[in-house]
Amino acid sequence: MLDKTQMMPFNFLAYGGVITGEQKGMRYRLRRVGEKPDFKLCAEVWPGPFGYDATPAEKITAEEFSNSKDGREQAIDWMIGQYNDRKEEWDSIPSILNAKL
Repeated sequence: MLDKTQMMPFNFLAYGGVITGEQKGMRYRLRRVGEKPDFKLCAEVWPGPFGYDATPAEKITAEEFSNSKDGREQAIDWMIGQYNDRKEEWDSIPSILNAKL
C-alpha cells in the first residue's frame, strides 16, 4: 500500500525530484510543477501497465496541491483515495504481458 513514510520527503520534490510507482494496477507520479517559489505539487494516477508517456492523456487523473510538507501529505492521501475509490478498475488491469496499446 502507498505509505507516506516510505516516500521521499518534501525537499526531494521541491528540488525537482519525481516520485513514481505502482500499486496493484494503479500507476502514480508526484512531481513539482511550475517554478520556485510559486510551484505546486501535482499528483497523477493512471491505469497500468504502461508508463506515463505511453498512456493517453484522457486516462490520467491529476490534482494539484500546495508546495509544502502538508501539500505532499495531502497529495499522497489523494492517491491513496484514488486507489481505494477505484479499486475494481485497478484490479482489472492486465499484466504487461497481456496488455495492448
